Amino acid sequence: MEKLYESLNQFSEKDLRMYFYNLLNTVDRYCKDGSFEEKRLAEGLVNILQNNLNEVRNHQLQKDELQQYVHLVFSLSDAGSLKVTLNKIGKQTQCKVLAFNDWFSIGPISNLDTTTGQQNRCFWLMEYDEAFRYGQHFNQEHQLDNMVKVVKDIPENKTIVIWCADNAHDQTGLRFVLHLLRERKQPVNVVNVTEIVKATKLQNKEGVPYARSLIDHDHFQEILRNYFKGVPLDPSQRRRYESEWLILARENHVLRLWEEGTVRSCDENSLDEVIIRSVMELEQEQDEDGFIKAGRVVEKMFDISRQLVGYSFISYRIWILVNQGILMFRGIPGALHQFSIKLGTLD
Repeated sequence: MEKLYESLNQFSEKDLRMYFYNLLNTVDRYCKDGSFEEKRLAEGLVNILQNNLNEVRNHQLQKDELQQYVHLVFSLSDAGSLKVTLNKIGKQTQCKVLAFNDWFSIGPISNLDTTTGQQNRCFWLMEYDEAFRYGQHFNQEHQLDNMVKVVKDIPENKTIVIWCADNAHDQTGLRFVLHLLRERKQPVNVVNVTEIVKATKLQNKEGVPYARSLIDHDHFQEILRNYFKGVPLDPSQRRRYESEWLILARENHVLRLWEEGTVRSCDENSLDEVIIRSVMELEQEQDEDGFIKAGRVVEKMFDISRQLVGYSFISYRIWILVNQGILMFRGIPGALHQFSIKLGTLD
């Protein structure tokens, strides 16, 4: 048995699921076509499996009853930080964490709560977002189609807490979730970490954060301890956010930026000037041929713009600028650490 346990520990969750299905298929075959001994063995296994499934189901029901709060975030990294911090402050049994694995600041968003809209977005991301192409088959439970169903099915007796910061990704996600919850009668709570840091004057090494990931761990723990229940969203504000979602979805641009306290639909080249400026400001980091590592340019671009749009989109725009002759590159096209760029020499 010890060797069997060791073997199971080497498998991924997907492999274990396949292993379990194969076991069930074998048991089913024994029940139908097996010998007398095989049928007896299969019947015993069915009883054991059913008893264990009942225990797991009862445990899950008890766990669900204890979870009064459903926390919604818009990235897997934010979900991980939230779970760890909830555990540190002793609130993990009261809170369930749900996470979207998407970038709401980029890509088409028309009819995003429908299969057609989700497929259109998926096709665009497959063409323009390299990270999406490689990652779409992982973390299926956090993918858009599944999360839409999960959010709509949150029971009325649970308190929903949506976490966000002042950036187009979170704020677009916030408006989308409120659109999904538009028929919900119970209040929806929101925690805007940017606003909380401003209001509480927490000292943060990155200044006022435009993303949760920029908040010091100790400060985030303090925020969560004080706001894990969330802040009820004013009904009029909630309706305004729902209306703003409809406007953004109708505009259906492929880039959204946070400007003057709201989400703006923008042309996809709106950050190109910031990319070029970042190259110019990193002149001191040029190598002997004038090239700068692409990763550093992207980091600088985020420092200047304070926008949250994802590395893949900026990489895509860099290659557009290269194709236009505005930038030159050296290295291997692909991941940011594989190539360097510099200003081109347009005639």
